Amino acid sequence: MNAKAAFAVSAAALVTAAAVMAQPAGSRDPAVDANRKICRGMSDVGSRLSRSRACHTAAEWAELRRQTKQNVDHIQNARVFNVCMHPDGATGC
Repeated sequence: MNAKAAFAVSAAALVTAAAVMAQPAGSRDPAVDANRKICRGMSDVGSRLSRSRACHTAAEWAELRRQTKQNVDHIQNARVFNVCMHPDGATGC
């Protein structure tokens, strides 16, 4: 009977812990979060040692992410019509 009770208590604790972990980290007001300042370290291209720091609000980081995704999508979806363009401007293969 003791093993069954210990198992039941362990199972209940596990279910409770999983429910707590599934909750969002903070229940702050989204308007306050959008104005929160976030600083990130960025590696400079071409250097292994040089790093710079960029500080923006959470809303600005979200906008930068959106713009980057839009640029990548635009580049990936761009159509190349004249793949056989010659240096003198003539087309054709």
